[in-house]
Amino acid sequence: MNEKRWIKNFIILTAAVTAGVCFYTAVLDPFFHYHAPLPGFYYKLENQRAQNDGITKHFDYDSLITGTSFTENFHTTQFDSLFDASSVKVPYPGASYREVNDNLKTAFRTHSGIRFVLRSVEDSYLIEDKDTLHKEMGEYPTYLYNRNPFDDLKYLLNKDVIAGYCLPMTVRRLLNGKGGVDSFDSYSAAPETADGQEKALRELSDYRKELRGTPGSVPQKELTAEEAEMVKENVSQNLVSIAKAHPDTQFYYFVPPVSIARWGTMYAQGILYKQIQAQELAFSLLLSCDNVQLYSFAEDTALCTDFSHYADSVHYNAETAGELMRRIHAGEGRVTKENLRELLDFEKSFYGSYDYTALLAPSLNTTSR
Repeated sequence: MNEKRWIKNFIILTAAVTAGVCFYTAVLDPFFHYHAPLPGFYYKLENQRAQNDGITKHFDYDSLITGTSFTENFHTTQFDSLFDASSVKVPYPGASYREVNDNLKTAFRTHSGIRFVLRSVEDSYLIEDKDTLHKEMGEYPTYLYNRNPFDDLKYLLNKDVIAGYCLPMTVRRLLNGKGGVDSFDSYSAAPETADGQEKALRELSDYRKELRGTPGSVPQKELTAEEAEMVKENVSQNLVSIAKAHPDTQFYYFVPPVSIARWGTMYAQGILYKQIQAQELAFSLLLSCDNVQLYSFAEDTALCTDFSHYADSVHYNAETAGELMRRIHAGEGRVTKENLRELLDFEKSFYGSYDYTALLAPSLNTTSR
């Protein structure tokens, strides 16, 4: 065999193998980039930022649970039972408002008749540019999100996808393993921990010096005009516009309850009043939408001061998540135009004068520094 023929055959063989691998990945499609799950194969749900876009595009549903890590412990089975719905859960830990909203746009572009959206609204992300993209959880696999077929090779020839997903799926099928998809109840569910109080107070203890003195004596910053404009643009683009564009969908926006330790860190940093002022602007905009129901649990001091509900200073456990969903369905904790001022005044009064130093007493903080 002469050299030219050898090179030609090598190129043909390489191209055939490459095409075969691409076809193999595309057919199984563990990230649902091209199609819904195939019967007979088992699909693990474990990679949010790689799989959520495909779930949103190709699964059958009439409702979505979405947001950041505060939605990870919600159960779609409970939601479906309460709301008589068929839902999927697509959490984006650490995501900005823009990131979550982009996924919702995809949902409405690919599905008609979406009835309900349950979405977390973190007040700590209010004072951000409307187009902020968070990188804390790593780079986004944009080749899965965009509509450019030419960069799909990053997915089709991805060794981690082939070895970590496609091959195990094939082996399971050959061994007559049962097909299906992981439950959305377990998808992204955060593990239960027993040291929530310790973690929460460790964060608060970093501000022991600032918390010295009489409760309520830490100077608090005010929201600047520039920050106020940022809040308005962020909320209008990423929360209000999607609701107004789809008036037949009921949106349930909720501010996740955080522990008293998190309220304490905001107070110690001098940003508590600023956050409350940002809330006032955001909530007023959201309450202008007839198809938005807004919920806050800041007035439930039993919930916020009981560390048994939390895995750290902000994240609540699965049991608490279930109770929050029940309360939202029942209309408990709903914010309206009539009670908004009462809520904001309560937050400023209660959390702005709380004795946070009492939480850091040696009997309560075995890991104090």
